[in-house]
Amino acid sequence: MSDELSDRVSRYLRWQVPDKVALLAQRYPDDASLTLDWTALARWDPTLAEDILDAPDSMLDYVEAGIADTPLPVDTSLGQATPRFENLPESHTTAPGEFSPSERRGQLLALEGQVAKRTQVQPRLVEAAFECQRCGTLTRIPLEAGQYIEPFECVGCEMKGPFRINSDQSRYEDYQKLLLENPSSAALGGDTSDVIAHLQGDLAGHGAIANCQDVVLVGELQFRGGGPIPEPQVVVNSVQAAGQTYQDTEFTADQRDLFERLRERPASFDVGIEDPSTADVLMAAAAPKFVAGSHPRDRQVVRGLVLQLVSASTFDGPDGSHYRGDIHVLLPGDPGTGKSVLAKWAAAVAPRSAFASGERVSGPGLTAAAVKDDFSDGGFSIEPGVLVRAHEGIAVVDELDKAGDDAIEKMHSALADQILPLSLAGQSMTLPAECGLLGVCNPLGGHFAGDESLVDALGIDSPLLSRFDLIMQMRSKQDRDHVRELAESMIRTWSASLKDATGQALDEDDAEAIDPILSMDEYRAVLLRARQLHPTPANDAVIEALAGWFEEQKMALPERYRDALANADGQYHGPPVPVTARKLGAARRVAQASARANLRTEITMADVEVAKEMVSRSLADLDIPIVHNAGLGGGDVQRRETTDLTGVS
Repeated sequence: MSDELSDRVSRYLRWQVPDKVALLAQRYPDDASLTLDWTALARWDPTLAEDILDAPDSMLDYVEAGIADTPLPVDTSLGQATPRFENLPESHTTAPGEFSPSERRGQLLALEGQVAKRTQVQPRLVEAAFECQRCGTLTRIPLEAGQYIEPFECVGCEMKGPFRINSDQSRYEDYQKLLLENPSSAALGGDTSDVIAHLQGDLAGHGAIANCQDVVLVGELQFRGGGPIPEPQVVVNSVQAAGQTYQDTEFTADQRDLFERLRERPASFDVGIEDPSTADVLMAAAAPKFVAGSHPRDRQVVRGLVLQLVSASTFDGPDGSHYRGDIHVLLPGDPGTGKSVLAKWAAAVAPRSAFASGERVSGPGLTAAAVKDDFSDGGFSIEPGVLVRAHEGIAVVDELDKAGDDAIEKMHSALADQILPLSLAGQSMTLPAECGLLGVCNPLGGHFAGDESLVDALGIDSPLLSRFDLIMQMRSKQDRDHVRELAESMIRTWSASLKDATGQALDEDDAEAIDPILSMDEYRAVLLRARQLHPTPANDAVIEALAGWFEEQKMALPERYRDALANADGQYHGPPVPVTARKLGAARRVAQASARANLRTEITMADVEVAKEMVSRSLADLDIPIVHNAGLGGGDVQRRETTDLTGVS
């Protein structure tokens, strides 16, 4: 039977993938891994492929024998080659926590997840040569990860030792352990499911896991540990980076039709706005309770989140300059203003995101840490924080104000440089953190009171505030009509949702209340498509308009700051967050994001107006003047709006 199985493998290799085998023969023994597509093998020999899924422990031995028996065009033998499988069927592709360990024990699985923790690459003893100190006989014992077994007695003198390990005669290989986490649960801040995975040989230190990103691990599910409740763990057979990059994402015909309709006929979407833009449709589809007939300031908040989700282009210039495209947004607000609802929606719809609550994380929880713990068997392991886990997406931190000074301090360089330096056992490394940060926070004391400065009300130091492109204050609703409209909208949506969930008939108003303008999948596809675009200024007028706006903002500081700026003591006494080149960068990012949100390849004057409106709103909320901005009422200087609860019970 074994000869038949290995012969079937050999025939497949000779007739279907001879080039792969020949290439391995040229690289062998420096490269001893032969990667095979399981789906392709299943088309050739379905029974053999199914047996590999159900009994990988024994079947991989036959596959190895088949590789060794395959004729080669060069004079070599692949006797130590290792088969690695990828592209498993959907029936054997899952995420941590979404399968029954008892039913899947001993099977080959493809686990899709995010690296929540990983150890350093270390040597591991895989075959120990125990030398009897009485007679010198060697007894060889194979060892699994985390296992150490001495001989019961010497095979030579039959005495019970003592023994010592002969390092020269023992066999070692590289080894790494990681914790694989379900990325969807991590993105929404819920309870996470995870599984321990063991990487051996050339898989240890694999590039796909070096930066603690999403991966697909193919491996055998085993039970380890004693007692009545063993721990399911995976011995990894192959590693792949999960998913496609934004630029590589391909779309269906229906999705391409949706993009064309959004770009060419946005008015065909019923969003309650005359002559809407593509971005208006995305805003209405994002959070209708906040957009439909809502206060202009709330519409700006929703626009800011849409712009953050599409972001701008991140790239390195020919002179080595790094241009950040990710947009950082801070939503400080009174309780009950909906800021956390919006933040959780953004985390849910983003193609890639990570969620954390400020009151539950330390500085390393937001950035990254090297820790010495039981997981790493006394060594060091790397724990990526929310900014690393959200690489190429957005990091959402609720209750940022409760994160503590140490946590906030560690975020400064990460937000600006988008990398996190880390020192691990004397070795320096960096982890990528190219993501936008969406921070949600409450004012000191829980509510904004009177006309106090936003900076004073938040208790967050200005160095961190200056890292945010958009800071949009959310206050309790200001007039009776608006409060009534918002309340009716929320109750109507609840009523229609209840009818739909219980099978009751829906009238036209009910259907309209709950029928999404875009489904979550459609919205996510639009975001992916928008991120593939790299709009550039349509003409010099766009460049001049952005430069002119920044000049006006920089030079038109209010009278009360002029003496402070020229103070003879050399200390700065001006605005809490000064207007620096960072605000020009923010305007540039917002303008390009506006073009992306409209699925355009050029940045137009309309995008410049959006950038001026959004960044000026942010400056106004920080008590810095808005200059020549028609979107917020115009005038030389407009102070931020104060809360008036007259008539609201």
